[in-house]
Amino acid sequence: MSAQLTEFDRRGDVKLRIGQDHDSAAVVFTVCSRSLARASPVFDRMLYGDFSEGRSNQAKDADDWIVNLPEDKPAAMAVLLSISHAHFEQIPKTLSVDELYDLTMLSHFYDATRTLGPWSNKWMAMVEKLERESHELMPKILWISWELGWKNTFSALSRRMVLECEAAIFSTDADQIQYPPDIIERISTIRVQTLRALLGIFGEMIENLAVVDEKPRWCRHAVWMGPRRCESMILGSITLCLIRAGLWPLPDADEVEESVVAIHSKMTNVIIHDIGAADNSRVDHHECNPGPFLLDRVQTVMCEISNPVTTLHSEYMEKQMRKLN
Repeated sequence: MSAQLTEFDRRGDVKLRIGQDHDSAAVVFTVCSRSLARASPVFDRMLYGDFSEGRSNQAKDADDWIVNLPEDKPAAMAVLLSISHAHFEQIPKTLSVDELYDLTMLSHFYDATRTLGPWSNKWMAMVEKLERESHELMPKILWISWELGWKNTFSALSRRMVLECEAAIFSTDADQIQYPPDIIERISTIRVQTLRALLGIFGEMIENLAVVDEKPRWCRHAVWMGPRRCESMILGSITLCLIRAGLWPLPDADEVEESVVAIHSKMTNVIIHDIGAADNSRVDHHECNPGPFLLDRVQTVMCEISNPVTTLHSEYMEKQMRKLN
């Protein structure tokens, strides 16, 4: 099927063929090369430099100056061309996450993101409303906020991905989504570190409960070679809860598919029973119950989660914000 023709400048001197020739969505845009060169340093070098697409390497007849851009998406290019040719009435007031992701990917490639400034705040405001609807949107919103210089959104979303995303999102989207440099690796690493610390709290407690007589025992009233009713009750309660939560035997953090938030919820809902006060005795084993101790350690781990956003990330977004304002 022949490509659809769309004219952005009736006196345009170059045609951009966007998309694959066999693709029914492929289009040819008639545009002004100087408008493109002003909007994008990349187009400037492409059209007026030594590239094969350059004017000096084309036939003198303007109708024959055609630049093939098979990897670009027509809808995103149409928005960028509307901006560069001052067709402001054609610029959409709202964009979906997918549309804004495609547009910022394109503007980043052509070094033309600064041209999005007058519309970026309104577009991002709509995107932020959609942010909590689906974890699947997070990777694309992460890229959008990075490219548009929305540092607060980027930082908050990076932390949410550490806490809320399941393992699948890091493997499924790794080759399909464009990420800012080093951020997804840092998010994934911190997620696993946090899971390892949470699981380690219960692993260490189980070791304390199963310690041999030659070492200090967990029960505060334990005597040498004495009964283990106290530790047995606590160990049984913890093990039963972990079994019900699908966490027994304790998995390796790298193999956990669930999110940090899901694991945290399961661990804070562990109900630990103790044998309480012994009959006809002043000994009270309530004080042996490790529940408060475990909860305190879990909360400490959650409060000490590292920030995946580095100084280099922040500096880039500050630079982007200055370009757009």
